[in-house]
Amino acid sequence: MHLPIDYNNSHWSVRKQAREQYVKKQDGKCCYCKKNIFGKPSKEVMSKPINKKLFPHSMFLHPIHLHHDRTTGKSIGAAHARCNAYMWQYLGQ
Repeated sequence: MHLPIDYNNSHWSVRKQAREQYVKKQDGKCCYCKKNIFGKPSKEVMSKPINKKLFPHSMFLHPIHLHHDRTTGKSIGAAHARCNAYMWQYLGQ
């Protein structure tokens, strides 16, 4: 698969493949906090409260997300669900 992908126009199965490919490409690290993608996010991310009302109910059902640019729709990398929420809530990404 060629990365990045167009997140907005990709089937969930393509998004899953892209997420898995990013995990490998990133050596198992989150694209934002650089901690192990299968562990907890950084202390900085964990220290900030997340307003779960801002996100779809299913947001936290999956621990690893395919982060994407909300303007272009292009995928950026694999991130912890909490890092993805943090970027959205605090950084507007």
